[in-house]
Amino acid sequence: MARPRKDRIMQAVSLRLPDSLVDRVDACAERLQAETPLLEVTRTDALRYLIQIGLAEFERPAKRAKPPRG
Repeated sequence: MARPRKDRIMQAVSLRLPDSLVDRVDACAERLQAETPLLEVTRTDALRYLIQIGLAEFERPAKRAKPPRG
């Protein structure tokens, strides 16, 4: 059986990561899997999730530092 067609076109991106980073991504995938037991969470799902969170944080406007009191 073929995979269902996606609503949007996605690009494949290949990259190399150190083992320590892959271990952290896998830990994230395991945590997400535990939080959503009815869904299968893959390493790819975890990477998409982490990239979305990271980009949202990166794109946030920088908070201005409060001037020192005194």
